[in-house]
Amino acid sequence: MDAQVLAVGSYTAATGGRGPGLVLVERDPVTGRLGRLGAAVDVPSPSFLAAGPDGTVHAAHEVDDGFVSSWRVGGGAWERVGGAPSGGSSPCHLTVVPGFVLAANYGGGVGVLALAGGSVTELRQTLRGSGSGPDTERQEASHPHSTTVLPGGRVAVLDLGTDEVRVHDVTAQGLSPEPAQVLALTPGTGPRHGALVPGPDGDRFVVAGELDATVTSLAVRDGLLADPVRNPALAVPVPTAGRVYPSEVCRTPWGLVVANRRAEVLTLHEVADGVARPVRDVAIGAVNPRHVVAVGRHLYVAAQDSDQLVHLALDDDLTVVDRSVLEVGSPSCVLPLPA
Repeated sequence: MDAQVLAVGSYTAATGGRGPGLVLVERDPVTGRLGRLGAAVDVPSPSFLAAGPDGTVHAAHEVDDGFVSSWRVGGGAWERVGGAPSGGSSPCHLTVVPGFVLAANYGGGVGVLALAGGSVTELRQTLRGSGSGPDTERQEASHPHSTTVLPGGRVAVLDLGTDEVRVHDVTAQGLSPEPAQVLALTPGTGPRHGALVPGPDGDRFVVAGELDATVTSLAVRDGLLADPVRNPALAVPVPTAGRVYPSEVCRTPWGLVVANRRAEVLTLHEVADGVARPVRDVAIGAVNPRHVVAVGRHLYVAAQDSDQLVHLALDDDLTVVDRSVLEVGSPSCVLPLPA
């Protein structure tokens, strides 16, 4: 059954935001429309959320002394069940793997946090990258922005600061200290988030480039990456938008959707012959789509600078047939919870 509750993370006053921290939001399981706000927990800037297989919600707190907290959600309420340092400053993404939570710290390093009873308990390891890129403001050093589990169990680290994808083995201790592969993307790409796309001829890993507004498709072979192909993140350039900053990329029933900030659109990408190509831009009517998630044929967008959670229902022609909006301060991440 589709999720009936969404967990939303937001930027709070701790980092200059206006958000409530963690908050639950009702959604209609049939129409997808947003309902009322539920229970909120005032914790500092939980900017990214990830769910474990047991339903525990893990939150990355994007502050200088980065940390991760673990929560149970039941009866419409939040219960904190654990927490641990993230291994660096400004953790901005989490991935759950067997026995661990991986925290990508934008301030540097990927933290490997131990899991026990579904909760994070301690920091076991921090892997640090080195290097820089051509963008002197954003790429002066390593800035891990996300991690993704590849087919076969290896983990890809996307480093916005060094334009690298580093592939690590998962071990009993966490991640292998030395990467199994270091793949250099085009200088200035700024790899941010990625999504896996299965296909008849093999899996593809599709990466959103935040700094050059591209999408790079990579073949996955034996747990390693190959054959990068770059395409624009937007279907139609927006001359008045200036520089465009892609954020999230997610799978939907229509293909991949990339959220493009400054253009304020979601762009559908079709994946054919292993390559993602943009085909249509859909305006969201809100500013700074930091995160987007699909629940069936419904899209939910965290429009950070509009202080809005936006719901879009699309038909097969990608026409918006319904839209609902809920006011949430500085939303940054949307996580569907099981019914």
